[in-house]
Amino acid sequence: MSYTTLITGGVGSGKTRHALTLAAPASRKVYIATAPTSLDAEMDRKIRTHQGERDASYTTIEEQLQLAEAYQRALDLACDTILIDCLTLWASNLVFTETVEDEPLGQFLALLATSTRRTIIVTNEVSLGVIPADPMTRRYCALLARINRRVAALADEVVLMVSGIAVPIKGHR
Repeated sequence: MSYTTLITGGVGSGKTRHALTLAAPASRKVYIATAPTSLDAEMDRKIRTHQGERDASYTTIEEQLQLAEAYQRALDLACDTILIDCLTLWASNLVFTETVEDEPLGQFLALLATSTRRTIIVTNEVSLGVIPADPMTRRYCALLARINRRVAALADEVVLMVSGIAVPIKGHR
């Protein structure tokens, strides 16, 4: 059954843990990882931690830029649930590679809108604080806000994670 959940919140708020909990009942899952394979030692540890949280029922697709292609590959697999973690790093990858953002976003949204699979998407809320001081960070925040708004509009359910607590924002099963 097609049902899309967007999980948003701050860093360390429990977004991925909640996403894994939502996906747990499915027997065949695809995890789309958007993190670059290595940024620094701290990020490498975080990636290893997330990898360790997934069991053998997951097939992992690593893709930093072509989210629509990765999502299509996931749709082509015999899976029940697709978990995308996360839009935050995908947006960062687009900004740092100077990729034109509208085309990959449009391609992904078109697939998401017609998907017949349960999809769980993780993202961050990065614009709840001060206005960033530099142009690149402002561009990144604006892009992620645009991505989040467009995905939230398509999602059946939006959840805000606050200190490990899931707060329903839109829809609720």
